[in-house]
Amino acid sequence: MTELFGQVNKLDANNGLVTLQMSADDIFKLYQYSAVDQPQVLSIIASDENGVSPQQRKFAFALLNDIWLAQVGGEWLETPVTLKNHFYACYEYYYGLDFGEFSLSIGKGNKTAANQFINMLLDYAATHNIGLSVKPLNELETQEIAHWEYQCLMNKCCVICGQRPSDLHHLETVGANGGNREQMNHLKLRAEQLCREHHQMAGNMGVMTFLATYHLVGIKIDERIAAVHHLNMR
Repeated sequence: MTELFGQVNKLDANNGLVTLQMSADDIFKLYQYSAVDQPQVLSIIASDENGVSPQQRKFAFALLNDIWLAQVGGEWLETPVTLKNHFYACYEYYYGLDFGEFSLSIGKGNKTAANQFINMLLDYAATHNIGLSVKPLNELETQEIAHWEYQCLMNKCCVICGQRPSDLHHLETVGANGGNREQMNHLKLRAEQLCREHHQMAGNMGVMTFLATYHLVGIKIDERIAAVHHLNMR
């Protein structure tokens, strides 16, 4: 049995038809199963607005797999299952939950907890320079993107692709009209962390178009970000 995900695009109650939009990988898996000489039976679990979405669940397990493959951790890193259980336990401890209370299952889990768990995994990946198999900006819900933007600035990885090295990119014009960016106060100026390729892209596209294209909001530089990047705060 393999877990596949799809988004309902059309319901035709009169004819008993449901049209799903699925990823190319999941469609290929379904095609392989359908190649055998027996009909395929699918089990569908519908998620409500407050439940864990299939996209959240799939993204969380992709992050767990990336962390496992990176082999960053310690003695607790024994198997993919123990790694998952470790992060589940960390989440439960941090948020004051009972052991075994957190779940990513569509029937038991909830959207808010899943977002918090995903952010915890992203923080770990950014801190330990773990390459990601999927781009967070393609998977995160809109209200969670700012958290990833901040972590990229703190850990100096590109907010678009996660690559290092990367540089802090000011969204406001800095150093123009004779100003000295080394002496000016950088606090509260907006910035993104970008690799060379996406830094150049941002310059070519213009700030507003670039932010809109990648659904970014821009992060105001605070004292922590300024300290990491050795920016003047006076």
